[in-house]
Amino acid sequence: MKNIFRFALTLFLSFGGLSAAESWAATHMQEEHNIENYDAGSFFALHDSDNSHYWTKQDILSLYGALHTVDPTGHRKEAITAEEQNKVYDTVIGLMDTDKDGSVSLDEWLAFTQQGGELPDFGLGPGHHGDVEYEYEIHHWLKYHSEDDSDENLNHAEDIEHEKLFHHMEDQAIKDQHINIPLKFRVQD
Repeated sequence: MKNIFRFALTLFLSFGGLSAAESWAATHMQEEHNIENYDAGSFFALHDSDNSHYWTKQDILSLYGALHTVDPTGHRKEAITAEEQNKVYDTVIGLMDTDKDGSVSLDEWLAFTQQGGELPDFGLGPGHHGDVEYEYEIHHWLKYHSEDDSDENLNHAEDIEHEKLFHHMEDQAIKDQHINIPLKFRVQD
């Protein structure tokens, strides 16, 4: 039975059933950046958030969305544990960090991809690493709305949740502004 399954899978793959587009990196680029065609160098540069020419632990965790606790529609999600974050970082570093400096250089990344290496899928989704506004826009607004939509058209559950989250964040920012104001000078509710 295993041989039949392997044969079927081999046949499926040989006729293009799964393509390079099925890799985690390709899925990430399509879902998070709306980019279908890219090369290894541009992928690296896009995810080098501080332009240091290295992927640091922060860059790697951000790439996988392991630092965010809000999903694209603004819903709270369970935070990725420190153990899970370390697993992501340690695995990626273990695959590419040939000089053992704790980061991935462009040269290390290019060598890894040229040898056929691919970023692993840790089951964390496509790597939401933008802020809430970006994630909402890329995963909902661009799919279901246009610039001409009136407020009445913003009636999907995701729109309503996003609006609630926006107002909550706005209220929190106003409260945070008043932290350094002595109590006697604050507006009392």
